[in-house]
Amino acid sequence: MPDPGLIPSINPAKAGSVRRVTGLRRFLKFPRSLSVTREGKAFIGVLLAIGLAAVNTGNNLLYLVVSAMLSIIIVSGLMSEATLRGLRVKRALPRSAYKGSPSSMTLRIENTKRLFSSYSFSVVGIEGRISAPAYVVRLRPGESTELRLDCLFRERGLVTPGPVRISTRFPFGFFIKGKTEPGGEDESVLVLPSTDRALAIKAQGISTIYGDGRSSQRGAGSDFYGLREYGLADDARHIHWKSAARKERLLTKEFERGAGKRVIVIFENRRGGTDGEFEELVDRAASTAAFHIEAGGSVGLKTIGRDIPPGPGRAQLSEILKELALISPAPVEGQPVLRVTSA
Repeated sequence: MPDPGLIPSINPAKAGSVRRVTGLRRFLKFPRSLSVTREGKAFIGVLLAIGLAAVNTGNNLLYLVVSAMLSIIIVSGLMSEATLRGLRVKRALPRSAYKGSPSSMTLRIENTKRLFSSYSFSVVGIEGRISAPAYVVRLRPGESTELRLDCLFRERGLVTPGPVRISTRFPFGFFIKGKTEPGGEDESVLVLPSTDRALAIKAQGISTIYGDGRSSQRGAGSDFYGLREYGLADDARHIHWKSAARKERLLTKEFERGAGKRVIVIFENRRGGTDGEFEELVDRAASTAAFHIEAGGSVGLKTIGRDIPPGPGRAQLSEILKELALISPAPVEGQPVLRVTSA
């Protein structure tokens, strides 16, 4: 996966608007959420049954049992509140990510209480299925810990993940009590389009400026260069199985690095077609740009409203991917079209 390089900063006016809306939502929201687990529902059912029997029979022992069970619920609420209170979470998101590819974020969790530990709680860095929750068994008073979590973004664009959520079933598992922490909720992640090599348009028939555009060096081109021993870091799709069977060891194919190709990716981002078709063309445009730049070429991008001249290197790829990450259908009738041509 290519390094996207430097990503430009976010518009301050837009970031301020997001902060105001988020602050208003936080003010109007109840500070704790509460839901009953399956075990909790069973416990409450038994409590109601015994309570009804106590009322009907006047049996003091049943009243005593009901009192004990109500005490358990009160103790559960107090202990879960003691666990959540004083917990602070700071989230560090990646500066950028690729759609559909795992990236990682860091959670710094701190227990600011002076006397009480926090037990058995989980932290969700980003709501939804973007990331798995982090689980902490115990965090002593004044102690902090850092957790690194994988996250996966399924849509390109500027993503604002929102607050961090902390929840606990402690101590009896009857209730799930939760709260939200800002945790850097004003941060945004620029999710770049997918750069899957399989989606790249190899641009048959593209003319080159320097000779035939081929070099005698290994690289990420499409022309066969030779064979070598297969390593763990190599792509399994490039294993040459016939040679591996003949020599009784795994060999992987190497490719020549293309040189000097000047390619222009032309994406007519018209508003016709479905969302799925548009997103597929965006991914193919990004993959094509990444493929040719990795092969040593110079790549430009033309869309309706933007023209990026051809250029080599990671900075050029970063500019193209950023443009494609934020692109949307232009108000022009017709089907979106993707073409690749020589410069």
